[in-house]
Amino acid sequence: MLRTSLLSHAIKRHYTTSCQKEPLSPLGKHLLDSIKVTGPLSVSHFMRQVLVNPLSGYYMKRDVFGKQGDFITSPEISQIFGELCAVWYLSEWMRLGRPSKTQIVEFGPGRGTLMSDMLRTLSQFKYFYETLTDVHLIEASPELRRVQRERLVKGSTDEDVVRVKGTKDRAPLETIRREEDGVKVSWHDGIEVIPDQWSFMMMHEFFDALPVHLFEKTDSEWREVLVDMDDSNESEYHFRPILSPKTTGITKLLDNKRYADFKVGDRFEVSPDSWGVMSKIANYVERNGGTGLVIDYGQDRIQGDTLRAIKNHQIVYPWSDPGSADLSADVDFSFLKEAIHTGSDVTTYGPITQQSFLQSLGIAKRVESLFKSAKSAETRKSILDGAERLVDPNQMGKIYKVLAFAKELPDTVKKEEPIGFVADNIMTSKAKI
Repeated sequence: MLRTSLLSHAIKRHYTTSCQKEPLSPLGKHLLDSIKVTGPLSVSHFMRQVLVNPLSGYYMKRDVFGKQGDFITSPEISQIFGELCAVWYLSEWMRLGRPSKTQIVEFGPGRGTLMSDMLRTLSQFKYFYETLTDVHLIEASPELRRVQRERLVKGSTDEDVVRVKGTKDRAPLETIRREEDGVKVSWHDGIEVIPDQWSFMMMHEFFDALPVHLFEKTDSEWREVLVDMDDSNESEYHFRPILSPKTTGITKLLDNKRYADFKVGDRFEVSPDSWGVMSKIANYVERNGGTGLVIDYGQDRIQGDTLRAIKNHQIVYPWSDPGSADLSADVDFSFLKEAIHTGSDVTTYGPITQQSFLQSLGIAKRVESLFKSAKSAETRKSILDGAERLVDPNQMGKIYKVLAFAKELPDTVKKEEPIGFVADNIMTSKAKI
């Protein structure tokens, strides 16, 4: 997913003296009706509706991953990615005292490929695997829950899933047990209902899909960029970005030294949703113990206007045909670290580049092993191409970053950094912000 800006999208718009509007989907009509009643929408609200609206949100009805979908992620490129993540988690389990009872929690598990590769790898270490009781998946999409079940519990059907309806006092639950190892797999809507237990936390390409607010600096103050209806005959689209004519309530978030040095015309994004989720994860880990990874594309600083839409592996206009394309924005890792450090004593490490992370875990040796056991030239080429894509700085090796965090052992125990996050390899200090 390459970075772009709203300006570059706007330049690509095709204006004529008279332009026929693109077809309006049910979700598009719902959003237009909302604008007619309440006025322009925040980018955050628009993004949330586009991605997870039950009516026809992007993630809700179909499998959008892989070559046949709109984009492809690291676990789909090479099994090595999940295998090395599992090795990292195993090393953390040993570094943090070998707790006797563990579980894995993944946010936005996609097709379940990453979790499948991790479980397959971890199962080879019996001394650890006998401590693993549960896998918890935070997933909003009914369709992706089905895909994940089929990947993680081979041969299972929808009838095998035990479903507990939610009440005012209890969250809904879907669960199924794997026959091969007895590990229970459960689906939830949020971390709030995950049982307390020492945990591995995994957020791979999760935060980039959480809604963002977009702001622009004017002569006198910050203004929010909103999404309005476009009823002109000069554009084929039904929606367009506008600058709010006055300050909105969310601009109160910008009363912070982080945002003091911007110039007139500068834009940047803020994701309160990301702060909220990351804070809850940190509090959970502090309470129960555990460690985690955030792997995503972005930077360890505030960025500009990075919102983009991806459809059929191509960048498209983000306000076109809501629900038909993925919307995402680069992750501000410094923002996530601040969320962790505000209200918890969880330690953060990095971020480092995906290239550094995978190289520190021995990706070259794993490639060599798979290459030697491959049965055909086509398979050998696939192994090499996949690994190169993961670590090449011009592909995924540099833009993708890895942030680690952990509830460390008491100060009386000698601390060691997680694998890959030794002092010389860390891009930023792990000191509190």
